[in-house]
Amino acid sequence: MADQPELLAFLNAIESDITADVQPNAGDPAEFREFGYTRRLADELDAAGVLESPVVCHYEHGKAAAAFKVSGYSVPDEDSRLDLFLTVYIAPPHSEVPTLNASEIDTSFNKLERFLGRALDGLHEELEPALPERYMAERIQQLRGKFDRINFFLFTNSRLAVRREKQRKAQVHGVPAAYEVWDIERFRRLRESGAGYEALNVDLREQADGGLPCVRLDAKDEGYRTCVAIFPGSLLRDLYDEHGSRLLELNVRSYLQAKGKINKGILETLRNDPADFMAYNNGITVVAEKIVFGHLKDGRNGILELQGMQIVNGGQTTASIHRAAKEFEADLSKVYVQGKIVTVDPARFNEVVPYISRYANSQNKVTDTDLQANHRFHVGLERVAKREWTPDQTSKWFYERARGSYQTARSREGTTEGLRKKFDREFPTHQRFTKEELAKFENCWCGLPYVVNRGGQKNFTQFMTFIKADLGELPDKWEPSPEEFRRYIGKAILFRDVQRIVKADESITAYRINVTTYAVSLLAEKTARRIDLDAVWKGQAISTSLAETARLWAPVIFKALLDYSQKQTVHIDNILKSQAAWEHMLSLDIRVPRDIERELRQSTPSNVGVLKDAPASSRGEVLSTSDHNNVARCLELDAAQWLAAVNWARQSGKFSDLTMNVAATLAGYSAQGWTRTPSAKQAKHGATIIEGARAAGVLSR
Repeated sequence: MADQPELLAFLNAIESDITADVQPNAGDPAEFREFGYTRRLADELDAAGVLESPVVCHYEHGKAAAAFKVSGYSVPDEDSRLDLFLTVYIAPPHSEVPTLNASEIDTSFNKLERFLGRALDGLHEELEPALPERYMAERIQQLRGKFDRINFFLFTNSRLAVRREKQRKAQVHGVPAAYEVWDIERFRRLRESGAGYEALNVDLREQADGGLPCVRLDAKDEGYRTCVAIFPGSLLRDLYDEHGSRLLELNVRSYLQAKGKINKGILETLRNDPADFMAYNNGITVVAEKIVFGHLKDGRNGILELQGMQIVNGGQTTASIHRAAKEFEADLSKVYVQGKIVTVDPARFNEVVPYISRYANSQNKVTDTDLQANHRFHVGLERVAKREWTPDQTSKWFYERARGSYQTARSREGTTEGLRKKFDREFPTHQRFTKEELAKFENCWCGLPYVVNRGGQKNFTQFMTFIKADLGELPDKWEPSPEEFRRYIGKAILFRDVQRIVKADESITAYRINVTTYAVSLLAEKTARRIDLDAVWKGQAISTSLAETARLWAPVIFKALLDYSQKQTVHIDNILKSQAAWEHMLSLDIRVPRDIERELRQSTPSNVGVLKDAPASSRGEVLSTSDHNNVARCLELDAAQWLAAVNWARQSGKFSDLTMNVAATLAGYSAQGWTRTPSAKQAKHGATIIEGARAAGVLSR
C-alpha cells in the first residue's frame, strides 16, 4: 500500500521506544517487549479517554480449546463498564509491517472471553497470593453483577489483513459486549492526529430513512458548515452503548456519570411520556470533522455519515436515553432529539471545539480552566524546551505538547538518514515527555499520588486546575524561566529514575507504576520538597543516596499498600486512588537517611511552575532536619494560602494563642514576599497549622 513505508517507519519508531524502555534502563530481566508495547498503547488510550487507569497484567494459561489470555484491564470509576485487553505482538526486526488475519483475531478474542469466564467463576482462588494476575482476577470477580457492559480490546503491532469487521457476540456471560481492534495503523492515526481523542466515524445508512434528513446552512468562507437534524432516540442509545463516554470526550462537561445523578425529569418523561420528549428537551450539539451527504431512500438529500463525531452538549440527554432503555426498558420508538451539527476544519478542531462546547453549555457555568487546548502554559513550555540544551550541551528535552508532535518533527526535519540521526542525537527518545506525563511528575511532587493513580485525564485536569490557580491568567508569549524549566525536568528525571528502580525490584510483583507514584510523593513530602532539582538537572540523574533510599523504600511502600488494602477490606485498585491511603502512608515511620540531608536545599518553595530561592536565615541558627523541613513547608505557601490556613485555624479553635499569633506573623512574611525567613520555632508552629489545614482539605497541596 502507498503508506506502507510510513507505517513501517512508525512501527520501528515504536519498537525503538520499547527498546529504550526495557533495555537496559528498565533493569528488570522479567520485562518483555510485549508488555512494553501493551503499556505504551494502554497509556495512549488512557490519555485519550478510551481507557481509564488501565492495569497492564499479562496472564496466559491452558492449551487448545481451554487456552485463555489477557494483557490487562480497566474499570472506570464513574461508569458501569469493564474493559479487558489482549495483545498480539510480533517481535522485531521488521523489514515490513506484519499482518493479522481474521482467524487470529477470532482466536484472540475467544481467549479473552474464556479468561473473563474463568475470572467470574473465581479463578483468583487458584492463584498464589501477591501475584498481579490474582489481583486482576479477584477484582473482576468482585465486580460480577455490577457492570452492565464489557469492552474487549485487541492490541497488536500488526496491521489488519482485512478491514471488514466480523459480527461478534452481542452478549458474553449475559452482559452486552463490544469488540475493538487497535492495530498499528489505528495506533498511528491516534498518535499522529495531534488530537486528544480518537475520531469516531458513524455510518447512518442503516437508519430507517437511509440516513438523517437535515436542513443545512453552508458558510464556506468561515470554514464551517451547520446542519440541523432529528436524531432518533434509538440511534443515540446505540451510539452510547457502543462508544460510552468517548462520544463526549471534547465535552467540557464530560465527567458525566452513567450511573450517577441523571436528571429525574428527563428520565420520567422518557418512561411515561416519550412522545413529548422532543418538545421538552433542548436537544444536543454535535461537532464533526466531516459530514458525508447523499440521497436518502425517498430521494431527499441527507446525512449519510459523520466522521470525527463528538457530542459537545447533550451528554446528560444521551446518557439518560441510554439508561432509560437499558435499566427501565423505556420505549424509544417515539423519542426524538433535535441536533445541531457543526463541521470544523480538522486543523482547527482542538482550537474551536472547546468554544463551541463552552457556549453550547452557557446555561451552566463553564470555567476557563475547562479550555485546556493550546493553553499558554504548554505553548510557552514547548518554546523553552526547544531552546534549552542539557548541561553537557549535547541534547535537549522534547516537550510533546500535542500528541504525535515528536514523530511529526522527526519526519519533517529528518528528510535524509543523516538528518534523522542528527534529530535523534538532539532529541533522544528517552528525553521526550508529554503534557500528561508532566502532570504526573508535578502532582507526585506535590503529594498527590492518589490523584495520579485515578488516570491520565483526571490527573491532567487536576494539574490544569492548579496551573490556573497558581499562575492566573498568563500573558501572551508567556514562558517559564530557564531555571523553572530545568526544575520541571528535574522532577521528570526523579520520577523516571525511581520508576526504573521499582521495575528492577523483583519483590514488587504488581502495581509497579503505582508504587512509583507513592515512592516519589513520599520522597518529596518527607524532604519537604527540598530535593535539589538543580543538581538533578545538572547530573541528568538523581544522586546515589537518593537512588539507594528509593530502593529501600519501594518494597516497604508496596507491602504497606497491600496491608492497608487488606485491613480496609478494599481492593488494591481502589486503595491506590484513595486520599485516605496517602494519609496512612504519611503516618508510617519512613525516615530520610542522614546522608541525604547534606544534599537537600535549606528551603525550596515548590508551587507549580513558580520556584524561587528563598533568602537564607540570618539568625545563625543550627537547624535540624525537622527544622529545615518545617521552614520549607512554611515557605511553600503563598499569601492567599496562608490567609486560608489562618482563617481555618481560627475557626477550628484547636490552636493556642501563641500558635495563632505566629501563624499571623508568617502570613505577613508571605504577603511581603518572604523577605524574612521563619525561625525554627516559628516554623514549627506554622507547620502544625499547615498539617491540620491540609488534613481538613483547606489546602489542596
